[in-house]
Amino acid sequence: MNMDHGGAPSKLEDSVIDDSVKNRRTCPHTHKSAHASVKLQRPSGNRVAVRKYREKKKAQNAYLEQEVKKLRLVNRALIRKLQLQAALGAEAVRLRKLLMDLKSRIGNELGVSRVYKQSCNGSSDGCIRSD
Repeated sequence: MNMDHGGAPSKLEDSVIDDSVKNRRTCPHTHKSAHASVKLQRPSGNRVAVRKYREKKKAQNAYLEQEVKKLRLVNRALIRKLQLQAALGAEAVRLRKLLMDLKSRIGNELGVSRVYKQSCNGSSDGCIRSD
């Protein structure tokens, strides 16, 4: 500092000091120009990493959507198969009942006794009639 007139600063020094105080930032978050320049100077590596991450997530989501479609198709096929099996099971029960009724009718018409039915268990494997 140049001290003219008994140690007082000159007008030039006053303006330099005033400019320095005016330009000094006490809090880095109260100004926008410094942050704007930092954002513009951010390394592109972070942007590339973010872009790669987003692309990876997008690909993963697309893959999962395809898997959901495949699984829904498989699920529909399994439901149809179960419905068919249930229908076939019901038909098998109906046919067994019909067969039992027919065997009973035939036995009644032929006069087959109950003892014969119990000993042969209703099978036609050559049981001898025990009347």
